Formats: sequence, structure tokens, C-alpha cells
Amino acid sequence: MEKKKIGTAKAPAARSNDHNALEVMKPFLSFGLKAMAVIGSALVTIVRNIPKPENHTSKPKKDGRIIKI
Repeated sequence: MEKKKIGTAKAPAARSNDHNALEVMKPFLSFGLKAMAVIGSALVTIVRNIPKPENHTSKPKKDGRIIKI
């Protein structure tokens, strides 16, 4: 049985030099921007569909009849 020493193997490079950060992060950036656009459009739609206060109140009916008890 062979004895192996810890730390003698060559460690792989943490990051290859042929890619820059923009190429690596491009899919994540595009997904983030599209997700923010979807969330923003949903919020705008929700806010537009909330009824305004002047449309929500109804005018009281005026009836000419008098009821005496």
C-alpha cells in the first residue's frame, strides 16, 4: 500500500483566465433584468386597477317620500 502525503497534488485553478466576468455573469444579468421587468409591469397593472376614491363612493339617493311612524 502506497503512502500519500496531504497537499502534494496540484490544485486546480480557481478561475480560468480565458473568460472575463461579463461573459460569466451575462445569463444571470439577463435573467435578473427580465425578472425585474415582469415584476414592475405586474405592479403597474395592480396599481392601475385599484379603484380611485371618487369612483368608489356612491351618491345617496334622495327620495321625495316621507315616512312617519
